[in-house]
Amino acid sequence: MIDYKTLKHSDNGMPTWDGFLGPTLAMASTKKQWKLHDLMNETVKSVSLPKELAEMRYASKWHDPVALNRVNWAISDLKLSGMLHSPKRGQYEITDLGKSILKEYDLNITRELIHSQSAYIEHKERLANNKNNVSDSVSEEETFELTEKQISSWFDKQTSDLAEQLLTKLRGTDPYQFEHMMVTLLNNMGYKGTDGQSLVTQKSNDGGIDGIINQDPLGLQTIYVQVKRYAENNVIGSPEIDSFSGALRRKRADRGVFITTSSFTSGAQQAAKQLNIALVDGEMLTNLMIQYKVGVQIHQVYELYDVDDDFFEE
Repeated sequence: MIDYKTLKHSDNGMPTWDGFLGPTLAMASTKKQWKLHDLMNETVKSVSLPKELAEMRYASKWHDPVALNRVNWAISDLKLSGMLHSPKRGQYEITDLGKSILKEYDLNITRELIHSQSAYIEHKERLANNKNNVSDSVSEEETFELTEKQISSWFDKQTSDLAEQLLTKLRGTDPYQFEHMMVTLLNNMGYKGTDGQSLVTQKSNDGGIDGIINQDPLGLQTIYVQVKRYAENNVIGSPEIDSFSGALRRKRADRGVFITTSSFTSGAQQAAKQLNIALVDGEMLTNLMIQYKVGVQIHQVYELYDVDDDFFEE
């Protein structure tokens, strides 16, 4: 069995799609040929996810299991890189290249490694060449129709990748700049209120408070904010929550928000519930930034239309 904690993972512990690359290739090597769903299911089983991660689902209308979805994308990129071969639809087998890579790198297979393979590079070049000429002929293997569900799954993957990039960027940001970003995020989420004000406290005299948001012009409803730009393994514990609570009491405040680019221990989560402190970990933070368009910009928009039956019945 593989310890899922040793794989590249999101802050909630769920392996990322590229974290599943090694386990997927390792599982593929255990027999000559696999059905797609069998390979996906056995790969997920091999990493011994706890129940809450194994049962985690996306919020989209299909509620697909996150782990299986990520393994599916790992399989897709392994195939494009030439490490897996699909002799027929829905069937997969490991190639000689895949066996060689697995022997050399074991589970430490990264997206950079598979994307550096000649087969993957050629695939990207073909896509680029055909981008401005949709009438170009392509091989039968490359001709396919995407379902709405597959499109949604692809966007889930892009959002997951974007969230990881955001988190890396945030962890390399100047701490004081990071405080400004977090206050901006809360403003965009509507916590400033109508004619309210927000500010980032002075570095030398913040008293454990990094940001202050007045939800009304008179400051009668105030939210105090503390942020920690921490590395992934620097987890926030209950002592930090207790310290923030003490800073809130000195302000005679009854509410606060604690934001970090890492995560919180179970003790910190319990303490926060008792002390009326909202917690935002790295995964929630990047999801909120994407949702409220803070630190990101729209690259392209695609709209999916249905016939408006009401229009024709008028």
